[in-house]
Amino acid sequence: MQKKLSLAVIFTFITFVVGFTFSVQAEKNQIIIATSSDALTLDPHMFNETPTLSINSNIFEALTEVNSKMEIVPGLAESWENPDDLTWIFHLRRGVYFHNGDTFDAEDVVFTLNRVMNHPKSQFKSNFSTITSVRAIDPYTVEIKTEYPFPVLPRKLKSVFIYSKEYVEEHDDQYLALHPNGTGPYKLEKWVKDNVLVLTAFDKYWKGKAEIEKVVFKPIPNAATRVAALMSGEVDILIDLPVRDVEKIKKAKNIHVIARPSLRLIFLGMNTEKGPFADLRVRKAVYHAINEDEIVRYVMNGHAYPAGQFFPETVFGYNPEIKRLEYNPEKARELLKEAGYPDGFTITLDAPNDRYVNDAQIAQAIAIQLAKVGIKVNLQIQPKSSYFKKILARDTDFYLLGWMNSDGDGSGTLEGLLHTPEGRYGRFNMGNYSNPEVDRLVEEAARTIDPEKRLKIMQQAVKVAIEDVAQIPLHYQEDIYAIADYVIWTPRPDKYIKAYEIKLK
Repeated sequence: MQKKLSLAVIFTFITFVVGFTFSVQAEKNQIIIATSSDALTLDPHMFNETPTLSINSNIFEALTEVNSKMEIVPGLAESWENPDDLTWIFHLRRGVYFHNGDTFDAEDVVFTLNRVMNHPKSQFKSNFSTITSVRAIDPYTVEIKTEYPFPVLPRKLKSVFIYSKEYVEEHDDQYLALHPNGTGPYKLEKWVKDNVLVLTAFDKYWKGKAEIEKVVFKPIPNAATRVAALMSGEVDILIDLPVRDVEKIKKAKNIHVIARPSLRLIFLGMNTEKGPFADLRVRKAVYHAINEDEIVRYVMNGHAYPAGQFFPETVFGYNPEIKRLEYNPEKARELLKEAGYPDGFTITLDAPNDRYVNDAQIAQAIAIQLAKVGIKVNLQIQPKSSYFKKILARDTDFYLLGWMNSDGDGSGTLEGLLHTPEGRYGRFNMGNYSNPEVDRLVEEAARTIDPEKRLKIMQQAVKVAIEDVAQIPLHYQEDIYAIADYVIWTPRPDKYIKAYEIKLK
C-alpha cells in the first residue's frame, strides 16, 4: 500500500512538473527583460541616451539602421544616393504603417527632421544643423540639402526615429512622452514609470509580425535584486550583469553569460573655463593621480578596459598612436605645486548611481585616489534623472559621464563633447572646453568626403584634445548579459535591445 502510494505521489509530482514546464513554455510567446534603468521618455527626439533609445528602437524606426557589424543598412529608406556633394535623395518604403493606422510617407520624414532640428528640447539638433532644407519630391522620395558636404548623414540618421506628422500635430509634448506611435515591430501596451513597460507585437509590421508576442521591460536598479530575479526565473534576459556576479552566474545551470567589449567610454569632464581645471597642469595632475588599472581590477572586477582616448579602436577616428598617461602621483603633486596648489584644493564630483556599470563606486574610487595627492573630493551622487538635469544645465565643475558613438563614427564625440559650445557644436561639452585648433580640425573633418583624409584629420583632432586633457578617459565598459538557455540572441554593439532579433528555442 505504501509502495502504491509513493508511486502515485511520484506520478502526480511528475505530471505537475511536466504540466508546469509546458505551461511555462506555452507562455513563452512573451519575454521578460531586466534592465538597470528605465527609459526617460517615449518621445524619441528628446533624450540622446542609450537605455531610452534602446526601448524606443522597438517602437520606432529610422530611415537607416546599423547591423551587427556596425554597417549602415536600409531601414524605412530602401535606398539613397548622393548626386552631388550637397544633396541626398532617400527612396522610402511603401506599405509601412504607424501603430495607429496612419500610412508612412515622405511628409512624415520631412516633419520629423524639422522637429528634430528645431524643437527646443531636442538632443539631436546639433547632429543635423548643417541641413539647409528637407523636402518631399513625391510621396516616397525625400531630398535633403546640406550647407556643406556631410558624408556621414546616412549614419547619423539611424538615431532619428520617424514620427507620424498627423499624430504629433494632434498632441502636445506631454502626451507624446507617454503615448508613442511608431512603425516598429512593437507597440506600447502599458508603461508604469520605473516599474514595468509592456510592448505587444504590431500585426501590420512591414517585415512581418514579431515571433515573440509580448515583451516586458522591468527596470531593477538594485543589482542584487536584478540577479535574484534572473536566478529565480522571474526574468529571461538580464542587462548589465553586475561584474561581481559574473563568475557565480557562469556556474549556474540553464543560464548563459555573454560579455563583449563596449563602445562606451567612461570619463571625467571638467570645467575648463574657470577654477582650478582652467589650468592644463591641474588637469594633467588629476590624470596622473588616477590609477585606472586599480579601478578596472577592484571596482570593475576586470570587466573593463583602460582607455587612453575618447573611443575604442572599432570606432572610425581612433588614433593608434595615443597612449594613456601613466599613473604617477609624484608627478601629480609636482604639477599641482607648479599650478599654485601645493596643498591641493576642494572640488565636488557629480556622478550618477544608476546609469553606468558601478558608476557610484568609480566616483568613490576617484575621490580616494585624488585625496592621496591633496585634492579633497566631495561626492554628489544621485539617480540619473536628477544627475542629467544638473549637468545638462552646466551646473557642475567636475563630473563622471559615459559616452558612446552608437553609429560607429567618432564625429559624435568630436562635435558634441570636444568642440567649443556654439551653434551646432558642443551640446554635451558641459565643461565648456575650448581649443581653436580642435575646433578647426573638427569642422574640417565634418566637411571632408574622402574617408582617408577625414580619418587623418579626426585622428589629429583626438591627439590635440588628449594632449590638452580636454577630458580624462577612464575605461571602456564591457557589456555583460545573462540569458536563459532557451533564449537565442546575440547582443548588438550599440547595446540596443531589439526584441525582434530575439528568438526562443
